[in-house]
Amino acid sequence: MKNNQSYSFSREAWKYYIRLFRDQYSKLLASSLGSSFQALLIVPVILLIKFAFDKIIPEKDIRLLILAGTAIFLLRSASSLLSVWLRNIHLKIINKSVFLLRKDLLSKLYGFSRNFYTSNDIKILHTQLVIDTERLSGMSNVIVSRLVPSLIISIALVILLFLLNWKLMLIILAMVPLLYVSNFLIGKIIKKRVFTFQRAFEMFSKGVFFMLKYLDLAIIQSTQEKEMEQQSEILDDLQKKTNKMAIIYTVNSQIQEILTGLIAIVIIVVGGVAVISGKMTLGDFLSFYIAAGYLNRFVNSVNTSVPEIIAGNESLNTLFALADNRDFVPYKGTKQIDFKGFISLKEVSFSYSEKPLLKNLNFELLPSQIYALTGANSAGKTTIINLILGFYRPIEGRLFADGIPYDVIDLCDLRKNFGVVMQQPSLFSGTIRENIFYGNEKATEEDLLRAVHFSLADEFIGRLPEGFETLIGEDGMMLSGGERQRIAIARAIIRKPRLLILDEPTNHLDESTVEQLMKNLEKLEEKPAVLLVSHDERVVRFAHQVFKLENGILTIH
Repeated sequence: MKNNQSYSFSREAWKYYIRLFRDQYSKLLASSLGSSFQALLIVPVILLIKFAFDKIIPEKDIRLLILAGTAIFLLRSASSLLSVWLRNIHLKIINKSVFLLRKDLLSKLYGFSRNFYTSNDIKILHTQLVIDTERLSGMSNVIVSRLVPSLIISIALVILLFLLNWKLMLIILAMVPLLYVSNFLIGKIIKKRVFTFQRAFEMFSKGVFFMLKYLDLAIIQSTQEKEMEQQSEILDDLQKKTNKMAIIYTVNSQIQEILTGLIAIVIIVVGGVAVISGKMTLGDFLSFYIAAGYLNRFVNSVNTSVPEIIAGNESLNTLFALADNRDFVPYKGTKQIDFKGFISLKEVSFSYSEKPLLKNLNFELLPSQIYALTGANSAGKTTIINLILGFYRPIEGRLFADGIPYDVIDLCDLRKNFGVVMQQPSLFSGTIRENIFYGNEKATEEDLLRAVHFSLADEFIGRLPEGFETLIGEDGMMLSGGERQRIAIARAIIRKPRLLILDEPTNHLDESTVEQLMKNLEKLEEKPAVLLVSHDERVVRFAHQVFKLENGILTIH
């Protein structure tokens, strides 16, 4: 996904964000009511303070003063307990919304087209899915736990302050535009610096990912020094942009403190003059000042939420661009078929650019037959595999499975009948057993032994102390090339496919192993259609039919 979105507010992105809370409106309502009740608890505290200074203390009623103090303590305690209850609700709301966000984004990954992944940087995509969803979680926490409750309580306090002394409150409101203007001006700078920081962080994450993945390559090529120079430049850029972002956060915080402090001074001066002149009682002044102090606390809470919401907004824009992406898989069929192994391509043409790669290609695979597909590098052999797998749609022509068009077939269900080994086998960090059973969870132990026997993987697995429980490392790095290939072939065979596709399956195998493997494929009980993509004559000679792809045209040899 390209990083060309600007640091701006997107109405559509926020609609997407709000929809994440659609099943939790009752909890949000309960939270708002709780915050409103918490605001109401402040009112008797303020009134009790006013009563204490205007009546109780002048009358020297110690017993009533103790009762008033106890009541204030109980009210504050009730407010604290309510805060714990509200926090519990807030966490449930936030965590559920972030769960839904991450689930939605992860599910969409399987729906994007092959072109989406080839045209985007996977390392940056990984960073966005992990880091930006966490930033959005932080923003959700600020909005639900801090901003909304603070706004509700602030509104209640403004009403209370008007009731206590509307003239003094008007003076305070006259100074509010200063807070708004400062927030507006500083907010624009914060947006820019958050945006540039997030892009710098993505580059840092990408660099670390590259270093870990290609560690051996860097050592072999003696490029450690060059890599460190490049990463140092990225780190230096990240450091500068982190500093700039942190500084503007600090500046914003200090400006808010100065302005709210100025308001407090105005209250003391104007209120003090009113008390001296007899226009206010000391109780009126103290209750107003304490209520204003509460208001200042919650307004500050609103103000300090702004930078975090700005940062979350940038992450929301990034994530929404991903969620709203329309580059989906090319087929949307829903028909599930009892696939027998018959695949046909009719008048198929395809290209990645203006230059055609495949031209009017006609191609059939029949059950129990072995086919070989040969051709020069970059001739389009892997592209044919990708077309058969449904990763791409041809520009012209159609594909059929058992005579049924791909357009109406559920391709995900159809692929359950395919066994595929690509030129670079995909193995993950785990045991040999876990890698073979991946996607084949219903297979039995007997199926496992059969698969490793036919793939000739049993020969080396039997020599390993841990056998099937041997850990193979990331990308199978603890195995040899031939061992990785045989594990991948076993994974394809264990699912008893109706179509078996092997892309250069013998690159790392010796001649005797190749011959035995080909003979084993002929013995498979399910008799699948087998497509061998290979330059290896040792493989090609086992095919019942050989196709050659040259200049985009397929011929039979």
